[in-house]
Amino acid sequence: MMPPLCCICNKDFGPNEGGLIYFTEDEDDKIANERLSQPGFVGHPPNAFWFCEKHYPEAKKLSNLTKKDAFKILGE
Repeated sequence: MMPPLCCICNKDFGPNEGGLIYFTEDEDDKIANERLSQPGFVGHPPNAFWFCEKHYPEAKKLSNLTKKDAFKILGE
């Protein structure tokens, strides 16, 4: 797993100050997550991102989208 640094503002935050959001898997994410589920493989899910308390609420609303679509909106 990656450390809890906001992927929008790079803020380092502690417990109860933000959270990890899983966006809907795209085809590449499905392949990578399947590989990560196999014995001996480790890593951070490609569709999971940390958000600080400022960015978490808006990102959570977009969790039904793929990361690509969600970050298009979050970047506006």
